[in-house]
Amino acid sequence: MQTVYIFTRLKAELIGVQVGMTKQEISLTNMPDSLEKSGMVIQSASQVKPLSLFTNAHNEGDIVNSLSQAFSLYDLWSRFVRGRNLKLPANQAPARVIKKRQFSERVDGIRYEGEFGISPAFMECKDQDYIMWPSDREEKVEAALISLATKDKIVKVLSASSERYAICFTIKELIDVLKSVNQSLSNPEVKESLTILSKSHLSFMFKVTDEKGSIESREATVPFIGAIHYSNKRGRSAQKCIVFLNDYMTQQIESMSYTGFYFNRTQQFSGALPRWLAKRLYQMFRYARTDTTYHFTLISMMVKFGAITSDEQVATKLVALRRNMTSAVKDLINEGILKKYSVSSIKNDEGQVIDNKYVLMPSERFCEEVLALNKHQRKLKEKLKKDSVDIFALEDA
Repeated sequence: MQTVYIFTRLKAELIGVQVGMTKQEISLTNMPDSLEKSGMVIQSASQVKPLSLFTNAHNEGDIVNSLSQAFSLYDLWSRFVRGRNLKLPANQAPARVIKKRQFSERVDGIRYEGEFGISPAFMECKDQDYIMWPSDREEKVEAALISLATKDKIVKVLSASSERYAICFTIKELIDVLKSVNQSLSNPEVKESLTILSKSHLSFMFKVTDEKGSIESREATVPFIGAIHYSNKRGRSAQKCIVFLNDYMTQQIESMSYTGFYFNRTQQFSGALPRWLAKRLYQMFRYARTDTTYHFTLISMMVKFGAITSDEQVATKLVALRRNMTSAVKDLINEGILKKYSVSSIKNDEGQVIDNKYVLMPSERFCEEVLALNKHQRKLKEKLKKDSVDIFALEDA
């Protein structure tokens, strides 16, 4: 009888039900009125195994204050339109509003190649409707949202028709996260960014080639974030919000397809390029050692960043692109992420410079951080594996 009870409790914890507990950490009474609550159940991160692992970073010593999670592959794409928000009257929209981008990435020995499209948000205003693409500002807000999610602000919402993950927060909490990395946005700016993220869509289609040469195709269309609900209370400190994650983010959480990075280290830069490059290094340079380097060509990396397209003629832009990349790399050196770098010219047969090659050397501190993050990730996977083994053992018993 005791064995059955232990199994029931363990299995319940793994699927998100805490046996013997009647008080939930997050109450439906605190949720916005626009959310249909009939038959709804909200479970905190501690009650749902994938979410408890996703937020587990904040039980690990010095990781507490700044660790966030990056979604594998997804956060490597240039999903945002670079520069300031372009607010275009709907009646002036071009014939093609979906911005298409090619991508090719090799992650952990697996090749990903394909195309994605960024569809803008249709913004209804009193006198004039607009379309707006998610830009650098929305990238900052999305990163702050995920940072909040890792601090136990993420929940599982169950209803009669669906099971979804969502982030519960106040506007003030989101603004405070942005302030912590010197990003100052007003209440209206934050809410407009959330609306753009909710109404913009990302469509993607790509092939996955593993180390054995096996090929798998994947495609989907998802909003950058799902539905948003606000409470009726006024003031950013009182206004509760709930934002649902898209299906791709949910799948990444459930499959543990994410890697840790230090939010405050990557997001404090004023420019989008050093923020993106720093986050990329945390994702891609997982075997960091002070005697190894990370290298790339300028044009290829600027395509990945989204500053140019793969079919764009960049000869006249090469000097400006190099200036921007060099500035970004120097920002990473000043922050202590990199120790030093070198840059060399790539010339064609006529001796003309057609590209540049960058070689980055990580700092000792950065290498130590990545090794610690790798160790933490292994612990999470071992915990997940152990819990799975415990369940099978109990089922056999």
